[in-house]
Amino acid sequence: MFKRLLAPGLLLCALAAVMPQPAAAQDHSYFTYVSWWAVPRDQWAAFDKESQAADAQMKSALADGTIVAWGDVATRVHEENGYTHAEFFTSTSRDKLLKALETEWTGATNAAYVSTTRHRDVLLETLAHGGKASSGATGYVRVTYWQAKPGSEQALEGYVMKSVKPVLDAGVSSGTLLMYNFDKEDIHSDAPGGYNLALFFPDGAAIDKFFADLEAAGKSDPTIGAVIDNLTVANEHRDTLERLTAYGHQ
Repeated sequence: MFKRLLAPGLLLCALAAVMPQPAAAQDHSYFTYVSWWAVPRDQWAAFDKESQAADAQMKSALADGTIVAWGDVATRVHEENGYTHAEFFTSTSRDKLLKALETEWTGATNAAYVSTTRHRDVLLETLAHGGKASSGATGYVRVTYWQAKPGSEQALEGYVMKSVKPVLDAGVSSGTLLMYNFDKEDIHSDAPGGYNLALFFPDGAAIDKFFADLEAAGKSDPTIGAVIDNLTVANEHRDTLERLTAYGHQ
């Protein structure tokens, strides 16, 4: 899930230049664990049922402070050999994240998971995170993947934290965004230099509003996106779209 979103940086960066940007310090370190599965189509209903049964563990971990957010997602724009379902949870330390993972591990051999044809996990360092307290929300997740040019990693991180994060915080405050995560791998299963920006929307109307604002801002100064374009490898950019079927946030 946490791989991929916007067309290369132009519109997001343009919005960053014109939207109000409230101060929003990063008070915590965050870490996120994501699991993907490829589920045969005739097993989707059974997999969803098992996922819902496991949600009680995530709700408990959220309530006791072990994690700060969790969710289940189902792919809406499929790839030929891609994954169909995923789950994630975010915490403020590796210790807490691994406690939640060990609890989840107890259900890893149930029939729904065994029936999957492909599976992958990632452990991410979440460089920026924001979200409001929520229980029972659903929506959509758009994720973008950027590959930083060699030597540009720190510049990309700094630009996102300074110019993009305030825009995302404003989206959370207004209700356009349920949550966002900006991540890089903590345990590297891909090459270093990859970054993911995940935006969680309450519904399609919120996506329309967000991108309409981006488009209007981009027209006012179409050169602003050159910052991210110059720091990333254009042909490595990817996006995904998923349905957020279950979600919780402290």
